Amino acid sequence: MLKTVYIFPFVKTPRDFLVDCLLARGCRAIRSSERNLNRLAIRLQRGELGLEEGEFHGHVVEEHRAVRLLAGAGGEVAKLRAGRGGEHVDLGIELEFPKIVIDYGLWDYHTREERKLLLKQSSLALQVVRDHLWDRNLVLASCPDRVAEHFRSLGFFGDILPDRYEGKAVLLDPHATEELRSFGEGVYILGGIVDKSNRMRTQELGYELPRVSLKLHGRSSGVPDRLNLLVGIICRNVLGEPLDLAIRRVTQR
Repeated sequence: MLKTVYIFPFVKTPRDFLVDCLLARGCRAIRSSERNLNRLAIRLQRGELGLEEGEFHGHVVEEHRAVRLLAGAGGEVAKLRAGRGGEHVDLGIELEFPKIVIDYGLWDYHTREERKLLLKQSSLALQVVRDHLWDRNLVLASCPDRVAEHFRSLGFFGDILPDRYEGKAVLLDPHATEELRSFGEGVYILGGIVDKSNRMRTQELGYELPRVSLKLHGRSSGVPDRLNLLVGIICRNVLGEPLDLAIRRVTQR
């Protein structure tokens, strides 16, 4: 009999911590060259940028909880700008869950071209995480040196594990019969697999954990298997987008 797992979706994201900070200052607009408030929050928290006071013009590129991000030319005005020489601000970001674990335990079985494609998908997955959550929500498990070095070159500050992830989690496996209907503040393991010949399966990673699958209209075949798209589905769903809509949106992009 088919079982269904239900998890309540909600997390407070880095951009929420940034908006809290700006509203506490009585500020409803900030100018930055970052493409969204979430990425800006990460750079501020890391001390890569600081806040400068003044009068800065631009157009609105994003609005969240009545706080606007300005960039480029335009008539909108902000009293704060994020820059390299500005005041350091600690946003107090505390965001450890959900954890999205990419396990590279089958890396040695990939061909050279498959490894290149897997590394590309992994890099894109990190960019997706930074658009919605932050590096601490991503974990690299059974991580080969080449992958670890590449992520460090991208400034990755999440966990890099030489072995499998240890702890309570579920394994996302397209061949599992148990269906996951929603993501929440749990731990979700994805197989770092790019396999054109269908030689390898997620269950071969060796985890003794509950296995769940994602389905669209009752079929796993309607769900993308690229890492960055799967990560995008998780991020969108934990931020409140219905799972079926998240799957359709990342598939259509």
